[in-house]
Amino acid sequence: MKFADAEQSYKESNYIIFGIPYEDIEMSFRKGASEAPDFIRYVSWDYESYNMENGVDLQDIAIHDAGNLSLGDAKTFIKKVRNDGKLPIIMGGAHSITPPMIFSLDENFGVVILDAHMDFREEYLGDKTSHACTARRIFERIGSKRIISFGIRSASKEEMEDAGKLAFKYYLCKDFKPELAEEIHFEKIYLSVDMDVFDPCYAPGVSNPEPMGLGYEVFDFIKKIANRVIALDIVEVCPPYDDGRASLLAAKIIRDFISWRCE
Repeated sequence: MKFADAEQSYKESNYIIFGIPYEDIEMSFRKGASEAPDFIRYVSWDYESYNMENGVDLQDIAIHDAGNLSLGDAKTFIKKVRNDGKLPIIMGGAHSITPPMIFSLDENFGVVILDAHMDFREEYLGDKTSHACTARRIFERIGSKRIISFGIRSASKEEMEDAGKLAFKYYLCKDFKPELAEEIHFEKIYLSVDMDVFDPCYAPGVSNPEPMGLGYEVFDFIKKIANRVIALDIVEVCPPYDDGRASLLAAKIIRDFISWRCE
C-alpha cells in the first residue's frame, strides 16, 4: 500500500515519501515503532485529497512513495533525493533514524526537533546510537548553533547538566507557542517530528508517551517554517499501542506540510 495520493513516478515528483521500519534493539519503553510506516500509509487513506484550509488538492501534486528501505539503503537514497532537487519525507521508525539521515546530507542546514524528550544522553544502555541519544549525536556533529529542540518536558539530571554546559538550545513545552518559529534563523531546515511531542490525549500510540504535552498548535508552528524545510521525518508512532490517533496525526502532518508548500 502506498501513502494516499502518492502514486506518481519518482522522476516526475517533487515530494518523495519513504519509510524506515527500524527501531533500536533496546527501546526504552514500548516496542513496535518499526510497524509505523505501513500503518501511517493505511490511515492516510482516511483523508480527502482536498485541503479545505488552502484549496490545495494533493491529487494535483506529484508525490512519490518509494516504499520501505533499510536504514543503510535509506542513507544512500536520501542523498540521491536531495541531489535530484526533491524533498524527502521519511516515516520512522524510532528517532534513532534521524542522525544517519542528517549525516548523509552534504548541504548547509539547521536542525529543528519537536520532541517531548531532550534525547541528550551520552549513551543509553551502552548504546550511543539509541533514540535516547538522538539530539546529542546531531549536536556533536553539527554544533550548537545549528540545532534547536522544542516541546521538551522530560530529561535526566545528567542531560540537563550537559545541555547547560554545552549550550544546547531548547525550549520547554510550557513555553511553547507557534510564534517561536520566528526564533529559527536557519535558511534551510531539517525538521524532525517525534510524535510524543503531542500530549497523549492527542497521540497515545507512541513509544514513550509523556503527559502535559502539545496539541494542534504544532501544526501552526510547522506551517510557519514549511517553506524552509528541505527534509522532514516523523518518528516514534507505535502502532501496537495506537488507536489511530497518533498515526492519523502523523499522516495529516505529511499531507498538510505538502499542501502548505504548494499554496
